[in-house]
Amino acid sequence: PFNSPGTGISFEPATAVGHSSNEPVLPLSSGITIDRPLSNDHGIDAAVYDPEVTTAGYQEAQKPDQWFGGPALFASAGNMVLRDAAGNVVDGLNYGELVDPWAAEGYQATSGAGARGCYVPAPVGNFGNFFFRGGGRVTFPNISSGRFPDGLDEDNNCTDFRLQSSASLAAASAAGATNIKVTSVADFEIGQKLIIDNGTNSEGAVIAIVGTAGATTAGDATDAGSTAIPVTGTRGFNTGQTITIDSGQSRESAVIASISRSRRRFGSGENRYDTLFVASPMAYAHDAGAQVSGSGITFATPLTMAHENGTPVTNNAPTPGMPNQYTRKPQ
Repeated sequence: PFNSPGTGISFEPATAVGHSSNEPVLPLSSGITIDRPLSNDHGIDAAVYDPEVTTAGYQEAQKPDQWFGGPALFASAGNMVLRDAAGNVVDGLNYGELVDPWAAEGYQATSGAGARGCYVPAPVGNFGNFFFRGGGRVTFPNISSGRFPDGLDEDNNCTDFRLQSSASLAAASAAGATNIKVTSVADFEIGQKLIIDNGTNSEGAVIAIVGTAGATTAGDATDAGSTAIPVTGTRGFNTGQTITIDSGQSRESAVIASISRSRRRFGSGENRYDTLFVASPMAYAHDAGAQVSGSGITFATPLTMAHENGTPVTNNAPTPGMPNQYTRKPQ
């Protein structure tokens, strides 16, 4: 449905049969040599995997009913269709964005940013803007889209699916901590169990208090009486939010009056840092590197492990093959 014709690829001999739009074109390489001839024929995109591998790929307790070898799925955007035995499409979806309109479901005139039709949200996020402000578009590990409520199918990708609530640590957290600083508090609520980190460093904790998002450090020293704080990032902060500046005897609170995001990330000019402007002059001077943060999320019990800045935080684990556990915060 979308193409930008170029000069194409010339080859010999000519194709023996006709081909439709969107069929895969694959280079033939040396491949893998095995120790005996295959017993059966196998189609293109048939799965090739090693069942002895236990440290990569999908490794959850619920085992797959079927493996898919291709076409390759991309984490940020793509489409899937379900066909019956006769090859007829009985269900389809686009995820991440509108990739193939024919596989979309629901009202097509508007959806999400850019109004590009109905599609399922993908577990990726924009961690910053240009100039390496916290990175680029990234994929959250171990997070999935699911129907909400579980099993709902109204033939509308705009409304049938949702993501697990997710964020990431905006500052490193030490073992024994009862409070974490996060990039977002959206859809988190008291009593929920959060899952922090992945793999062997994963642990759960129950939310006692939901505060405000954001954590960064002062880029330069500030004087008492100043209303401007140069900071290394502004993700998660909002105008009107109460923030905490520094620690110990220099600790104080302030309300964000406005936020200025720098367009320069290199060099030694005045615009190396973003700026948080506070409503009232600060009572204390603060050194470069002082933490500036929202109130974060407080737990009922201390964490047992340390977690790095950027660690993913979610409120439910995917449950493949079983009912999903997604929730929606009351409006």
